[in-house]
This record gives sequence, C-alpha cells and structure tokens, in this order.
Amino acid sequence: MINGLLLLDKPRNISSNNALKEVKKKLSIKKAGIVGILDPLATGMLPIVIGEATKFSKYIELLNKSYMVDCKLGYKSSTGDEEGVIEKDDRPNDFHPSELKSNLESFVGTQEQTPPMHSAIKVNGVRLYKLARQGIEIERKSRLIKILNINFLNYSSNILSFEVTCSKGTYIRTLVEDLGLKLNIFSYTKYLRRTKIGPFEENRMVPLKNLNNEINNNPYYLIPMNSMLSHMKLLTINDDDELKIRNGQSIYYNSDIQNVEIRMQNNNKNLIGVGFIKDNYISPKRLINFK
Repeated sequence: MINGLLLLDKPRNISSNNALKEVKKKLSIKKAGIVGILDPLATGMLPIVIGEATKFSKYIELLNKSYMVDCKLGYKSSTGDEEGVIEKDDRPNDFHPSELKSNLESFVGTQEQTPPMHSAIKVNGVRLYKLARQGIEIERKSRLIKILNINFLNYSSNILSFEVTCSKGTYIRTLVEDLGLKLNIFSYTKYLRRTKIGPFEENRMVPLKNLNNEINNNPYYLIPMNSMLSHMKLLTINDDDELKIRNGQSIYYNSDIQNVEIRMQNNNKNLIGVGFIKDNYISPKRLINFK
C-alpha cells in the first residue's frame, strides 16, 4: 500500500475531484483524498493524501496557503472568475502602482469575509454553487480569515498581479472583489495559482501528466507521513509506551511541550501517529495501522 502526501500540480480546466480520479487511476490506488479543493480554472498545489495519510488530512488543511493572482480591474464576473458573465465598468481605471500597493496592503491582518455564492460550502445540505447556478442567492455567514502577507507585483493593461499568503478558508475571488470595492471599480479573478501550503514549496509538486507508477518509490514527490507532519512537535516513545498507545491508553511523558497535539515516533523513527500531551501525559488521537 502507498502511504503519504502527493502535491499534485493541478492543470487548468479540470475539477479537483476529476484530478483525484486521474491520480487514483494512474497510481492504481483506492484510498486517497483531497485536502483543500481548487476551482477548475485554478492551477497549482492540490494536496492528495494517500492510504494511512488520509487520517491526517485536517493537519494539512489547517496550514496557511500562498497564491499568485491576476486581478482584472474594470470588469465584473457573475462568478468572480472567467467562468461567469463578464460586464464592463465605465469608471476610470488609471491607477498608479503605489495606490494599488497601499490598497492591497490594507488587507493584511484578521478580518471577516463572506464566502461567495459560487463556492462549495454547504448550507442546509446544499452546496452554494448549485444554488447559484439556479439563480438563487442566499445569505451567508461571514467568517474570520487572516491575510498574513500580500505583495504587489505588476499592473499593466488593467491586470493587477499580486501574491498573497492567507489562512484556511480565505476566498481569493472575494478578496479580489473586496479590493475592487476599495478602488471603486469592478474586479474579478482572471488567474489563480496556489504555490505553497505550509512548509511545502512549489518545487515539490508533480504535474498530472507526469504521474506514473515510478512515483511510488520516489520520496521527493511522495512525501512520507512523518515529513507530512513536520510542522508538528516530535516526541520519540519507547516500545512499551508504543504498545500502550496502540491499545488506546495514555502514557506518562515528562516534557516541556504541553497542551498541544504532537507527532509520535518509535525508536526506529517510524511514525506512530498523533497524540495530545497535557500534564505530562500523552493520549492517542490518530494512529497509523502498520498492517
């Protein structure tokens, strides 16, 4: 069985679910899942957890994400991207780069953001984009997101290019539209590419067209579960404690690390799973099945 994290470089014009189906077919695997979908028009890093790594999806989902964005000013889209009906804005769009830079930087920090109707969020069991396609718009609850960093790159022919690092749950299409509101002009997302998730860089991605069975033995592209959770604190436990953990028992472990989830490995440096340490006791949370 293959276990680990694959960082797929998703191409344009394919849904994340169809990309997952292609991966399963090419690698002959059954157990795999997506962590953080991308719109069909978006490209870039699509994390796919395989085998036992599916147990640790939430720890990847919580990581910050980075994107390259092209925003078209002076035009509006019914979907917030190029899939929708495009409407021209007659208001002036002769912005100076310094004005665009300062407006972009004003988004840095924690703020409330309302998800777009064209999103996969479920309301009363129905995904919003299905309602949007029927012309139905409903009230959505705003939620807290955080923009950690945003950098102006270029502005030419109504296209503003920037890069942004943000928290889980941030909608770039909404960010682009909110920017337009600040500038008093229509705007939509023309190009979107996810380049980084947590510690995982763009150079670790593998294009869908290059996938084949050889990747099973290539640790550069198939990230082991221990490396997949490298952003978590690591504790090594002995054989007796490993047995107790596997039986669902808590173990005593004197450590300066407290009140956090940690990854555990045995003396052979094999990942056991994730536990929670509190008052010098570790309780199991997610464990790997080696069988």
